[in-house]
Amino acid sequence: MSISRLSAFIAAFLLSISLNAAAQKNPAMAADAKTVDNACQAEAQTAGCGQEVVGKGLLKCIGAYRKAHKDFKVSDGCRASIKKLSEDRKASK
Repeated sequence: MSISRLSAFIAAFLLSISLNAAAQKNPAMAADAKTVDNACQAEAQTAGCGQEVVGKGLLKCIGAYRKAHKDFKVSDGCRASIKKLSEDRKASK
């Protein structure tokens, strides 16, 4: 994974803590969060994240697994949905 992709993933990961509250205020972000939940389902399964969702630990769980397993790859669809969520969050500020 390139540095820019890793940076985007980490930024989205760090922003995930406040996403649940923001999603409740912004329907577009709520839809983005649901898209991330769906797009990152395979990553969540592999990482053992159980029933975690965006804003409730999913990105943190995937990030921790990725840090511990350097060979773990996040799919393009998952990465793109996280990027969209991050962009929408920045735009809503």
